[in-house]
Amino acid sequence: MSGVKRKFNRWLSYFDQLPLAYRFAVAFALPVAAILWMSIVNALELQKTAEKLQTLNNSIALISNAGKLLGALQNERNASVLYSASDKPQFKDALAASRRQTDQQLQRLNQQLTATEGHYRQLALYRNVNEIVRGLDKLPELRSDIEQKKLTYRQVKSAYSSPIQQFNQQISILSRDVSKADFSRALNAYFILNRLRDLIGQERELLGLAVVNNTISDADAQQLIYLMGRQTTLLVGLQSQSSIPERYSLAGAVFKLRDGLMPAADNPATLLSVVKNDAWLQQQTQLLDKIQQVEQNLVDAVKQQAETAYRKSSGQLLRYLTIVPVTLLAALVFSWLILRHVRHRLTLSSKVFNHTQDRITVTDPTGVIVDVNPAFTRVTGYQKSEVIGQRSSILQSGKQSKSFYKAMWEKLLKDGSWQGELWNRRKNGEIYAELTSISAIKNQHGHVQNYIGISSDITDQAFEHQRELEYRAYHDSLTRLPNVMLVRDRLEHALSIAARNEENIVVASLDIDNFKYINSRCGHVVGDQVIEALAKRLRGMLRKGDTLGRVAGDEFLMVIEERHSLREVHTILERMLTEIPEPLSIDGQTVKITASIGATVYPEDNTDADTLIRHSTQSLHNAKREGRNRINWFDAKQERIHNKTAELISRLDIAMKNNELELFYQPKVNMKTCEIVGVEALLRWRDPERGLVPPGDFLPAIEEHPFSIQVGNWVIEAAIAQCQQWQAEGIRLPVSININALQLLDEDFVESICERLRRYPDVGPELLELEVLESAAIGKIHVAAKVLTKCKRLGINVSLDDFGTGYAALDYLKRLPAQTLKIDQTFVRDMLNDESDEAIVKGIIGLAEAFGFAVIAEGIETEQQGVKLLQLGCELGQGFGIARPMPAEQLPDWINNWQCFDSWRDVSMK
Repeated sequence: MSGVKRKFNRWLSYFDQLPLAYRFAVAFALPVAAILWMSIVNALELQKTAEKLQTLNNSIALISNAGKLLGALQNERNASVLYSASDKPQFKDALAASRRQTDQQLQRLNQQLTATEGHYRQLALYRNVNEIVRGLDKLPELRSDIEQKKLTYRQVKSAYSSPIQQFNQQISILSRDVSKADFSRALNAYFILNRLRDLIGQERELLGLAVVNNTISDADAQQLIYLMGRQTTLLVGLQSQSSIPERYSLAGAVFKLRDGLMPAADNPATLLSVVKNDAWLQQQTQLLDKIQQVEQNLVDAVKQQAETAYRKSSGQLLRYLTIVPVTLLAALVFSWLILRHVRHRLTLSSKVFNHTQDRITVTDPTGVIVDVNPAFTRVTGYQKSEVIGQRSSILQSGKQSKSFYKAMWEKLLKDGSWQGELWNRRKNGEIYAELTSISAIKNQHGHVQNYIGISSDITDQAFEHQRELEYRAYHDSLTRLPNVMLVRDRLEHALSIAARNEENIVVASLDIDNFKYINSRCGHVVGDQVIEALAKRLRGMLRKGDTLGRVAGDEFLMVIEERHSLREVHTILERMLTEIPEPLSIDGQTVKITASIGATVYPEDNTDADTLIRHSTQSLHNAKREGRNRINWFDAKQERIHNKTAELISRLDIAMKNNELELFYQPKVNMKTCEIVGVEALLRWRDPERGLVPPGDFLPAIEEHPFSIQVGNWVIEAAIAQCQQWQAEGIRLPVSININALQLLDEDFVESICERLRRYPDVGPELLELEVLESAAIGKIHVAAKVLTKCKRLGINVSLDDFGTGYAALDYLKRLPAQTLKIDQTFVRDMLNDESDEAIVKGIIGLAEAFGFAVIAEGIETEQQGVKLLQLGCELGQGFGIARPMPAEQLPDWINNWQCFDSWRDVSMK
């Protein structure tokens, strides 16, 4: 498809190169040829119509004379039949008269055939009528046989009937072949009249024979009735075909004659009496004369109509042959005038196009070049023939990105125009700049037909402008200091050198304190002068090779390359804080300012340039929060911890969404009765890459972060859901959940638990136990006490976890509504070998008894530790010696298989 399009464009370009007159002639040749062709076709059609009408006119004249001959033959047939049947003198006289009439009509018809032989020899009607007439050459022989009585009247009738039928057939054919409706109806009427006259003639024959023979047979009577009916049918058809008024009187005469015969047709005697009456014969003779008159009137009317149509058609042909040439001549004159006007305008446009000093390029909607002016060659070095059919991108230098040209085309398509600078490449490879304006040329439908680009060479101005733009792009317009982009580039370069030479780099951000107040009190003009003065003062404090830049507003950024020691850098920054407050004289006003500085040191803060700048800005904000007019150094170690925590929280958030978190459960038992009294829910993280992550690797890091509340809520939900599932399996065990300080003191904590208990109605609050760290409630013990009291009222149990490791006082135990104290595993683990740990365990058990708390020990790893705890009065315990934490699906099997130590039973029995 593209190949066809290129060929079309090539031929179109050839056409565009032709002189205007030639292109104009080619453009007008097709419509003129079409008009001539249609004119000739229409003229031929009109001529053919006129010829058809002339032929029809002559055919009607021929049929008219043939009809008259037909009437004469019908009369001669009637007279011949009656003469053959009888020798009465009146029949012989009638026969002689009819023969004279026939001979006269035959002579007229022969004369007409001879006169029109040269023009109408090819017409079928002429040939057929001529053939019928030639057949009448035997008529003298037939007449001789009739006079000599060699033929019966029936043979006579048959001999005359053949040419009569042939004439009737030709009249019928002509009426069917005529396409014009008026002519067709008139000729049909003429045919009906001939048939009617023939039927009346046959009727006279039958009745005449009846008179001659003085009788009528039944067959002839039936034939007579048939002929009467046919006449009536023809009269009805005549009324629908002809518009001649005589048809009404003719029909009345026929029906009047029928009315006299129809009643007598069934009685031969009556019929003979009617027929012998001279009145009937007179009426019938008058009727035949009337029919013949109607025929003549009808033929005359058709002739007149045909002649009128012929004259009209001939006149139309003449007018057409006159108007068409005049119209074409006028069109050619008008076209010549248009050509003169267009040539004048195009000549003017061509002069402008060819003599302008700017490069002009015309493309199609896809960017293919279709025309260029001479300046194009002068500017680019390309000849016109080299670029026609090429895309306009042939000039692209590659200096501007694809996104630039994409945005240019988007604006062109949206607005229909674009203006800007283009960096193009000449044919010799030289890059140059142009100021280009591109506009879309649309057709009458609003579709883009062409793009026209006008370009001016601005290479010298562009390079100067580019240098100015580059300077502005990397320098602050007010202070002429490097901006943040240039400072960043220099910092990256300094970092690459410092990494090789193991040197330190200090990045410092400086900001004027309360600069908004200076702007509001003294105005922005004074504020700008203050910034300029400060920039000059700061440049004087820094060493050669250090970088000072203005970031924005009143904030400056410094890159100090420390070639000696950090002490020197500290000295420089301290000097700034000392000298900046010295008064400034601005337009007669004395302005005094202070500044805050934030700084970070590479490689202690071992990050990239952007991060170093961000850390220095962060430290600057800290300096302002700490009271302003001071230096704040960035703590890289603390930042790394913070970043690590943020990364861990992000990973845990994904883990929760991907169902990577799960709960393990560690059983709690009564070592005295060997009963299982509950389980503790412990959070585990099954990382797809690291496997099962120990809780110590992630829980302590998020304990003081608000995200821990989200994790804690997930634990509560999962534990309650598992508790309900166990109940469905027939296992009813209390579940204890660890709650940190942030979650306990959250204002929505109690409502959150209630909401989750409502979701799982089969889990009663008594099956839920909250394990709160002793240290969790010390900070806000009154708030913690209220929260735990609400939980206790709901029926939820409370346990103080890791008791003994915090700083609780007796008042603390008194105020907290807990039911259980959990002895920390650090005391249980060494109590058999360390008397002080044993004393602490014994003391916690005593406190629990004194305050009415239940007590449970965690971290039981050996049988002996359990024995010792039982001896000290602690019956509840958990630890690896009893069971390790396990997934929920393993707990039912453990419950079925667990047995306590015999030594524990022995201690219980004592």
